[in-house]
Amino acid sequence: MEGVLYLIANSRLTGKERLGDIAAQAVEGGVDYVQLREKGRTADEIYRLAMELKKILDGTKAIFLINDRVDVALAVGAHGVHLGQASLPPEAARRVLGEDKIIGVSTHNLEEARAAEKGGADYIIFSHIFPTGSKPGLKPKGPESLREITQEVGIPVVALGGIKIENVPKIISRGVNNVAVMSCILKAESPLREAEGIKRLLL
Repeated sequence: MEGVLYLIANSRLTGKERLGDIAAQAVEGGVDYVQLREKGRTADEIYRLAMELKKILDGTKAIFLINDRVDVALAVGAHGVHLGQASLPPEAARRVLGEDKIIGVSTHNLEEARAAEKGGADYIIFSHIFPTGSKPGLKPKGPESLREITQEVGIPVVALGGIKIENVPKIISRGVNNVAVMSCILKAESPLREAEGIKRLLL
């Protein structure tokens, strides 16, 4: 997992009708992973959104993951699941999903990062690096925090939180060249061009 551009897709930022098209443009522009993250929706709603998105992403190189819902990931045949700190632990998700599926975990400190690795996660997302509207009032970790995480864990680290094309070099200079984004692509005038610009920096 090197030079990965990871999109967290959320229909509340795009509208349900536009999510698939934006994700398709983003993948064409270089996005490698697409995680469907739909907090507050029912299992049925998430399943239907996931099926629509999977149809669009099938035949592309993109890895498709479902946030939190191991059941939905299984039902739609996603590549895996991304877990939060309140989700199933990764070792439990592994027993359900099997060895061939990808399991990621959201982490916010070194203790959580180590626990995710010990639990069998394939990668971690570490956040939030820069100020972001999705975490109001919470102090960002800053890019320097990535150095400690990468030195202490042996699985890939993906940086998240307030990341846009202008600050990607600050991530890379701290030894991480995998980034996760939401708004900067989902709300871009051209998701394709935005993805292309970020991806060029990661290669």
